[in-house]
Amino acid sequence: MKRRFLTGLIPAIAMAAAMALTGGPVQADAYPTKPIKLIVPSGAGGSTDTAARIMAINIQDHIGQPIIVVNKKGASGGVGINFALKAEPDGYMLMEGMIGGHVLYPAMNMSSGYTPADYTPIAMTQMNPNVLVVKADSPYKTLKDLLDALKANPGKLKFSHAGAGSIHFFGIHLLFKTAGLDKDAAIAIPYKGGKRSMAGLLRGEADFHQTNLVSAIDFIQSGKVRALAVTTKKRLKNFPDVPTYAELGYPDVDIFGWRGVIGPKGLPNEIVDAWAKAIQETMDRKGWKKMVKAVGDVPHYLGPVEFKKQIETDFARFREMATDLGILVK
Repeated sequence: MKRRFLTGLIPAIAMAAAMALTGGPVQADAYPTKPIKLIVPSGAGGSTDTAARIMAINIQDHIGQPIIVVNKKGASGGVGINFALKAEPDGYMLMEGMIGGHVLYPAMNMSSGYTPADYTPIAMTQMNPNVLVVKADSPYKTLKDLLDALKANPGKLKFSHAGAGSIHFFGIHLLFKTAGLDKDAAIAIPYKGGKRSMAGLLRGEADFHQTNLVSAIDFIQSGKVRALAVTTKKRLKNFPDVPTYAELGYPDVDIFGWRGVIGPKGLPNEIVDAWAKAIQETMDRKGWKKMVKAVGDVPHYLGPVEFKKQIETDFARFREMATDLGILVK
C-alpha cells in the first residue's frame, strides 16, 4: 500500500513543481514547432509565386519557422487552392492568396469546388491597382475622350483582355456599368494572358485595355502607352499625372488585384492572430517593401476582419457581374 501511494505521489509532485516554475498549468509547445508549407496556386516564376517567395524569405524571423513554398498550378488557381483547402486547420499548410484564384475563378465558376466561405482570410499584404491605357498615338487623350467615343459609336471600339472572367474583362465592364454604358458598348477581344492582351493593344488590334499596373509600368514609362485612369483612391507617386477614377467621377471603378495569406476553413483564431502579427512585422521591413515595389505591387495591409470583408465584397460583385454578362459557369 505504501509503495502504491508513493508511486502515485511522485508524478503529482513533479507536476506541482512544474506549475510552480511556470506560474500555471503545463502548456504544449507554442505554435509553430515545425516548418510551414505555403501553397502557391500557380506556376513558379509568376507574380504570385514571386510575392509568396518574398514573403517566405522575410517572415521566417517573425513567425519562428522556415516557410516552404510549394507550387501547384492549374484551373486558374483552383487546383492548388482545392489541395490546400483539404489541409488540417493546424497552421502548417497555408496558401498565397490572390484575387484571381480565390475570388474571380469561383465567382464565375460554380463548379470550382469552393467559395470564400470555405477558407480563412488571414491578411492582405499588397495590392496591384488597375490602370486604363491606350496607345501613345491614340486620339483619346483623357477618359472623357474615350467614354464620349464609346457613347457616339456603340459597339465599334475594341478592348483587349485576358479572357472572360479575368480582372481585365471585369474591370472594363465595371467601367461600362458605372458610366451607364451597355455591356456591348465595345467589342471584347480575348487573348491568352495579360502579356498577349497588352501586345494586342500595341499592335493596334484593340483601342483600349485595362490591366494590372505591374503589366503596364514598363510601357507607360517608355511612352508606348498613355494611362488614362488608375483605380487607386489617390494618385500614384510614380505617376502623379495619371488621374484616379474617383477624381474623374467614377469612384465605383475601384477594382484591384491583391495578394495575401489564406488558410483552410476552421483555422483557430490564435493561429490567425499569430500570422497576422507576423505579417505586420514583416511589412515594416525595408527589404520587404523594396522587393514588393520592385515587382510593381503596392504594400497594403488588411487584417483578418477587413480582409474577409474585402473578399466577400469582391466575390458578391463579380458573381453578380458574371451572371449579368452571361459568363457564369454552372
